[in-house]
Amino acid sequence: IVALISGGHVYGRCHREHSGYAGAWVENPIEFSNEFAADLIEDEWMMVEHDTKVNGVLIPEETRPAPGKRQYMSKWEPSEEEIANGKPNPPVMEGKLQKVSYQMMLPSDMVMLWDPDFRKHLEVYAEDEDQLKEDFGKAYKRLTENGHTGCPFAKRS
Repeated sequence: IVALISGGHVYGRCHREHSGYAGAWVENPIEFSNEFAADLIEDEWMMVEHDTKVNGVLIPEETRPAPGKRQYMSKWEPSEEEIANGKPNPPVMEGKLQKVSYQMMLPSDMVMLWDPDFRKHLEVYAEDEDQLKEDFGKAYKRLTENGHTGCPFAKRS
């Protein structure tokens, strides 16, 4: 499960309107890497809710969950400009894509950091992207094939 989550959460982001959670897990969510595992271990995280404020400023929209949801985001302190304006800076766009300024983690992601049995695998993947790629590939194949090794309707001789 650690390989599936660590490999799967490097792609895309959560969309508040679909899941209630908001934000991307990694800075470059369109390329396979071990960034999810490495950042989960190395970065500082803060638990946030929809109305969480830091120094009187709401957390950035990019990582603000829907009301009633809790998630984690990379530690954030508003700049002097944001404090003066009373709101965070708007998301930065790179063409049609929103640049990831702040990362998020789901509560279920954080369990892999806190639980020693999960964490030992997480630490391997944080250090060894090739190992993550190999284990993720095997786990994803097994998951998507549901244990089948070929077409279930093919004649066997």
